[in-house]
This record gives sequence, C-alpha cells and structure tokens, in this order.
Amino acid sequence: MTAPEIAECRADMAAAATAARDILDALGAVPPMFGDHTWQGTAADLWAADWLARKVQLTTLLDAVLTEQSHLVARAEEAERLRAAS
Repeated sequence: MTAPEIAECRADMAAAATAARDILDALGAVPPMFGDHTWQGTAADLWAADWLARKVQLTTLLDAVLTEQSHLVARAEEAERLRAAS
C-alpha cells in the first residue's frame, strides 16, 4: 500500500468506527422503551427477549469491528514498510 492508501484505510476505519458507535448508541436507547407503558403481554415479552438476544449478537459484531480496525491499519502500515524496505 502507498502512503495515500494507508491514509484512506485510516479514514475508512475511522468512518466505520463512528458508524459502529452510532449504531451501538441507538441500540442502547431502545431497552428503556420496553415496559408496560409501550406494549404489554406475552407477545411484548417475547419480542423484547428476541430483540435483546439479537442486540447481543449485533453488539458483539460491532465490538469486533472496533477491535479489528487497529489491526487492519497496522497490517497496512507494515506492508508499506516492507514494500519500502525492498
């Protein structure tokens, strides 16, 4: 990768991190809406349980994206160092 490609990789990773954090914030805003004042009954309870299970899966995925981004940038930088050293 060239220096501009590394800068683009960093910018892409920063944009992905911002999007992931925005989604995580939005997911965190939903559970307070659960309760008797919005929807009641077994169907509401089942929906909330299903939603929470999916939220856990999505949160795990987004956390992995946030963790992996620094590794991707580091790999791009290392590839550039090796290319420049050749």
